[in-house]
Amino acid sequence: MKIINVIPQLASGGGERFTIDLCNALALQGHDVSLIVFFPLNEHFGFYKDELSDKVKLISLNKKIGLDFTLAFRLRKVIQEIAPDIVNTHLRAILYMPLSVLTIKAKFFHTVHNTAEVEAGGTVGGILRKLFFKTGKVTPITISLESLASFEKYYGQTAPMIFNGRDIPESLQISDSVKQEINEFKKTPATKVLVHLARYTEVKRQDLMARVAKRLYDEGFDFIVLLIGRTDEKILNGVRIANCRVCHILGEKKNPLEYLMAADAFCLCSTYEGMPISLIEAMGVGAIPVCTPVGGIVNVVKNGENGFLADDISEESFYEAMKKFLMLSENDSQLMKKSVLKAYEPFTMRECASKYIELYNKTKM
Repeated sequence: MKIINVIPQLASGGGERFTIDLCNALALQGHDVSLIVFFPLNEHFGFYKDELSDKVKLISLNKKIGLDFTLAFRLRKVIQEIAPDIVNTHLRAILYMPLSVLTIKAKFFHTVHNTAEVEAGGTVGGILRKLFFKTGKVTPITISLESLASFEKYYGQTAPMIFNGRDIPESLQISDSVKQEINEFKKTPATKVLVHLARYTEVKRQDLMARVAKRLYDEGFDFIVLLIGRTDEKILNGVRIANCRVCHILGEKKNPLEYLMAADAFCLCSTYEGMPISLIEAMGVGAIPVCTPVGGIVNVVKNGENGFLADDISEESFYEAMKKFLMLSENDSQLMKKSVLKAYEPFTMRECASKYIELYNKTKM
């Protein structure tokens, strides 16, 4: 099968991480896979480019910043030349697809990487998606039960649902440099290591993470928080204002799995989510999730069994969830880690890619 995936950029983020992994998995299964990226593959927009398999053809359209009227025509030309069976868009790539959808004979799909209303991104994006989905020109793919529920509410129709996937390399090990870096932050050998892995945005609330961490540190808990992700000055200022000496800003990392593997817990205090790839990564290496109850997180994390969920998205509720984790005994922590690894089993990319192929095959043009 000849398959094209289309995405605006390959900057560090869950949707981008997923798209790279999906392309690699589809190619590994023997399909002819191309990945079209709008923006130039520089250091910022091409963060994940080196992780794409050489079996996948990578094409950049060198889009200019802002509205680019020529992009839809250039995109159509490239897709037409490849003559695919399947075109699967991600994130805001769908905004430039009308010309291709209306004139090219292929099956079109769009992965909805967030709650439906948020993913639509405003009036124009919402109208375009509704038109595509209602007419059957594009088949939407939701990524969790919560994602599906939000889709049905927003669009007034149902959609296929395939859980996101992420494979953990069997050869994964924590490098000596990462071990040394983390040990330098730890107060004692027993210091618990918590990782917050997300791009700095108001939704991800790294500033709230820092405030909660300071409160718990002041109460005498022995832990550190490693904040990993592309920074934003406004959110960064909020983290600094919290003045939490156990929060360490590490910025973007090419090897986040090593930090998660070294961690006791994975923290996410977002106001909304789709199905976080970072959560799947964390569970795949046995890091205990401590999260707000948003998006697909609630379909995966069972409070008190394989992680901790806050009662709501408030700061106080997240504080209580964090405190419950920090009060876990070593024995209970090890038992919970086993439950976390068990819960990860349905979320491999091999399983996810196979379900995408199954959907591609059974969907009528």
